[in-house]
Amino acid sequence: MNKELVAELGRRLWQAGNSATAVDPALADRLDGLEMAYAVQSATHDLAIAAGERAIGYKVGLTAQPARETFGADEPAAGHLLASRLLEDGEPLAAAGLFAPLAEVEVAFTLGEALPGPRVTARDVRAATAAVAPAFEIVDSRWRGGARTLPMLVADNTNAARAMVGPSVAPASVELSKITATLTIGSRTVPGSAAAVMGDPAEAVAWLARHLLRGGRRLEAGDIVLSGTLCAPTAISAGDRLVADLGELGRIALDVN
Repeated sequence: MNKELVAELGRRLWQAGNSATAVDPALADRLDGLEMAYAVQSATHDLAIAAGERAIGYKVGLTAQPARETFGADEPAAGHLLASRLLEDGEPLAAAGLFAPLAEVEVAFTLGEALPGPRVTARDVRAATAAVAPAFEIVDSRWRGGARTLPMLVADNTNAARAMVGPSVAPASVELSKITATLTIGSRTVPGSAAAVMGDPAEAVAWLARHLLRGGRRLEAGDIVLSGTLCAPTAISAGDRLVADLGELGRIALDVN
């Protein structure tokens, strides 16, 4: 693996997330696969931590089969979450500095216990979860024109940009696999279902736990996990008001400035 190229791509993607200059997609032609892509993602994580950022958990992407087919993926993809990118409930989203943001409606898990084993199941996830909540994830590509390939998507932290987590509830009070959702943006309405998230959002978190173990990491108590979108990713812009209704899990709203 070309370590100098990994460092260079990581630096460019990290800088793009803090400026208004997207990365030339021609540079991605030298990404030689997922191992290198995750190494670039790790480089962006390390740059964030060196700059004083704090990692607070993870996101899971490509949890719907059609999304995986679009990128030719055999499994979901993972990214990390940074504290500075997490909006407070009710805090507006600043569209400035984002390129082509899309809104996703998700179930957020907050873990009460670590999930270290190589055979973590959805049942294990439910037992280890302290709280669940409705959430928005705002995804955005730092590659100019968006990610064309799976390595481009993964290298760019699986398009993680911003997130908001709503009021939490006890996991035992909600049958997560049966949740349906409605995203409303002005006159637009986008339906969704937890069934689109690997059949059950807890399955996505279980996949993440097993995925992290391959790289010598694990999900820890206190980690927040955005488990994948229930609704199709939907374009947003300044002036929009987003309202997501996840039934018994609750509602969440976000204004875009």
